[in-house]
Amino acid sequence: MDPNSDKLVINLFIGRQSYPITVKRDQEEVFRRAAELINNKLQRYQTAYPNQGNEKLTAIALLDFAVMALKMEKDHETQPYADSIAQLTKEIEDALAPAKEK
Repeated sequence: MDPNSDKLVINLFIGRQSYPITVKRDQEEVFRRAAELINNKLQRYQTAYPNQGNEKLTAIALLDFAVMALKMEKDHETQPYADSIAQLTKEIEDALAPAKEK
């Protein structure tokens, strides 16, 4: 690979497998941290459920991450804020309405 390229190949170990992945140089640390998070979660599930196969543990960890992502997405929705602003705007307009009629 060209040493001046903005991409590089890294090997990530997830579970019992090695995965060579091409990433942008500025994203390398994010990918390494993500692999570390996955491995930590897998280790916790392996400890809690020692008789389960690697495939099941991986599926459970994947489900856990998906639920966490959906919760974070929901927490960042702006609709409740838009609703509050609309309500406040209506209250301000209602309060000013008699003044406008004068």
